[in-house]
Amino acid sequence: MLNLDSIKTQAVADQTRQAFAALDNALVDAAQLTTAFLTASQGSGLTASESQRILKQIHDSATKIIEGRSDMVRATALLTRCIERSQHEVTAFGCPIGLELEQRETARHLTLVA
Repeated sequence: MLNLDSIKTQAVADQTRQAFAALDNALVDAAQLTTAFLTASQGSGLTASESQRILKQIHDSATKIIEGRSDMVRATALLTRCIERSQHEVTAFGCPIGLELEQRETARHLTLVA
């Protein structure tokens, strides 16, 4: 059994939720950048090729944010597994992944498969 300090474990849970919020905000910003660029490029004289390269780079950046968020989901699953092996209840620190009320009654924690 892991002996986890409840204050430090709560800090990790809080930071995990903040990391998800930051990733979501970054994705919103990337979407807004796409819209702003499309608006700005209309009638600007940019060639289709130039604007395509810029749009692709913005899209690639957003894709990396989504991939990073997926990695955080996996990290959260690993953190949850640590709590399961401790003296604490998993739900004692909040769940950044989020469960609907009816799912909480029969919640199954994430498991990773290789």
